[in-house]
Amino acid sequence: YGRQAGDMLQGTHAVSDQAIANQACGKEECQSAPAYMNMHMHMLELMYAPTDWLTLMLMPQFVDMNMSLRPLETVEDGEIHKHSTGSVGDTGMYAMFKLFDQGGHHLHTTLGVTAPTGEHDIKLGSQHSHSSESSDEEAGGSPGYIHYGMQLGSGTWDFKPSLTYTGSLDQWLWGAQINGTVRMENSNASGYALGDIVQSSIWGGYNVLDWLSATVRGVYTVQGTIRNGFNGDHPTDGTVDHARNYGGRFGDVGFGLSAVVPEGDLAGNRFAFEWLQPVSDDVNGYQLEREGALSASWSLAF
Repeated sequence: YGRQAGDMLQGTHAVSDQAIANQACGKEECQSAPAYMNMHMHMLELMYAPTDWLTLMLMPQFVDMNMSLRPLETVEDGEIHKHSTGSVGDTGMYAMFKLFDQGGHHLHTTLGVTAPTGEHDIKLGSQHSHSSESSDEEAGGSPGYIHYGMQLGSGTWDFKPSLTYTGSLDQWLWGAQINGTVRMENSNASGYALGDIVQSSIWGGYNVLDWLSATVRGVYTVQGTIRNGFNGDHPTDGTVDHARNYGGRFGDVGFGLSAVVPEGDLAGNRFAFEWLQPVSDDVNGYQLEREGALSASWSLAF
């Protein structure tokens, strides 16, 4: 679960509605900005290890999102518009290779791609798009594509490599990872391509009990802006309708707990939770600040 809410930002600074109206929508005057956005993603991770040095993974996912757009203070008699989308997202296919495994030190790399199974051409009023408190025509000036952030997939084949190191000594554990997302096409069938992503993280933790560990993680993410733009009709009077208002540089601190059932009928089941708290936002263009993200997982190996 992830949520954006709070101030509208330009770079690292909060900006006024007047500045948004004058500058965030190119040559025309902006009429609306997001008040909040919620995203839920459910992922099924299927893994199989044919050898001790190779693990194959298949990860289908389901995504649903909802957003509220508020009228800027510069707009008279403006209305709140709410939209939601939801369906199958992109599907990941990965191979994880063990590079080093000695003592308390482990190193592995993962190479994978995501297939564009999620819709990237959802339009206002379509079966996977729902709006309330306004008609689609009122929400954007003309019917067309719903904005980039509410599409369910990238629409491109994406290369997703990563390199991960983990270590442990007595009750302490630590690790680091760098991963990326490279869009392997310049545009999808709707005319645009999402920005490439590079993310690095480092963490440390402690085994509080034999079955319970706690971790703290630092994450830094760089995401490029959207390339090109929609090749069909779409609203242009909101900040979220413009490709330049996506991507940026983001810092987070994560607080996690992981527990494994030690015995009984549920022995071996592992449950993990992490709250990711934003500590810095440096956005491209004009964007809504992030409020936080919560992840929860259940896993069982056999």
